Amino acid sequence: MFNAKSKRTTKTSKARVRDAPVTPLRRMVIPRPDVLHNYLEYKQINQYLEYLANRYPHFVQMYTLGLTHEKREVRALEINWMNSENVELSIQMREMSPPPFVAATNGRNNAPVVHVGENCRNTVFIEAGTHAREWISITTALNCIYQLTERYTRNVDVLRKLRFIIVPLVNPDGYEYSRTKNANWRKNRRPQKSSKFVGTDCNRNYDIFWASGSSKTNRNTFKGDRPFSEPETRAMRNMLERLSPNLLFFLSLHSYGQSIMYPWGYCRDAAFYWRELSSLANSGKSAIKSYNGREYRTGSISCLTKRTIAGSVVDYVYGVLKVPMALVMELPARDLGFQPPVEMVSQIGHESWYGIREMCKRSFDLRNQINRNNEPQLPRPTRFIPEDTNINGTVHENGTPIPVEHTAGGDSKATTKKKRVKRTMLSHHEAILKMQESSKQGPQPFPAGMFPRQMASSAPPLRPGLTRDRRGGGDGVILSSRGKPPVASTMPIGVFL
Repeated sequence: MFNAKSKRTTKTSKARVRDAPVTPLRRMVIPRPDVLHNYLEYKQINQYLEYLANRYPHFVQMYTLGLTHEKREVRALEINWMNSENVELSIQMREMSPPPFVAATNGRNNAPVVHVGENCRNTVFIEAGTHAREWISITTALNCIYQLTERYTRNVDVLRKLRFIIVPLVNPDGYEYSRTKNANWRKNRRPQKSSKFVGTDCNRNYDIFWASGSSKTNRNTFKGDRPFSEPETRAMRNMLERLSPNLLFFLSLHSYGQSIMYPWGYCRDAAFYWRELSSLANSGKSAIKSYNGREYRTGSISCLTKRTIAGSVVDYVYGVLKVPMALVMELPARDLGFQPPVEMVSQIGHESWYGIREMCKRSFDLRNQINRNNEPQLPRPTRFIPEDTNINGTVHENGTPIPVEHTAGGDSKATTKKKRVKRTMLSHHEAILKMQESSKQGPQPFPAGMFPRQMASSAPPLRPGLTRDRRGGGDGVILSSRGKPPVASTMPIGVFL
């Protein structure tokens, strides 16, 4: 009797378990940090990227590019609306779209898809946080991510045309050190060998005429021991080289010069497609001005900063990887500094997004007007580098290193000084007498049928937009007088230096 009752009880319990409703598995809930009104910690930035990757898995992917000296991850977020797993697309569109990512063999680190075909250049790459003290550049990059993900319905027109790869924090070690110990810290945190100094400027460590940079370890602009000596720049290089066939527009965010600049930085020559780059920069400038009236400056890097900057990521992407368009955006403003008040974070982020979105649209319109394959050889740096050096200026063509006295680095003092010409009062007096004699003879008659305005100019002909000093900087057609820069470019930039 007891056994029969226990059997009935067991059957009843099994039936209850079988008939009970199945509770669906819940996705892990990640708290959302406030990215619009605060300067976030490194952990909070990663937490926000994880939050988006879990909330929008059908078009948002997160990647780890590498580890820093202090073992922090450099992360990138891919926002790829046109992929085969996006449930927001129609079935026909999903069948025509590529997969969202390439699965790694180890099952851990996936990678973005490299598109092939005629119209494969559809990727916008945005990076920020290269310089540790420029906190506002990081929050602006996070604002761009916010607009393209949590506000994707307002930006579907851009998402249908372009894929976005955004690295909001390239230098996490320096950023955390800047937040907790020294707010003015600029470099990364890897110690220098045979020196008591710490850190390298990651924006001087890329392999394009690297030898022209500063070789003093105590400087904020120290270029490093060799090109790509830093883990942060190597991580960026690996991702940029992989995606180079797909990159259409590269944007580097900095502060606080309130300007939008294009190559070159390492020399004062104008880029071959500087007109298209100027049009791209001016589109962002106009969008920001129409949004809240803030006035940005546009021009080449070397023209607006009044110095040459070798080994920068923008010159590397544009000059070595041959990406069609590359710009530097210096966020506002000099009176606010590198870390504007928290109350200004949202305003600067939103106004910058208006300009960035317009530049992304303009880059898509310009994609067929730029062909980098037929471009002439890169111009030489402003500082002297021997002709038998390769593109980074560190070794000869046969692989032997260049002696120190031949490099264009910051410590070299082999350049010859100009001899000062002693001007005597006698020579000056003779010049005055000649001028007086010529004035007594009267003006010289012009040839028949010629008026003064029709006389041939002694200056060489200029292409539209080039200044007399051949720098090609500034907004549109600006002619400088006596070799001096125009008034609009005299404002100091606290910048991309």
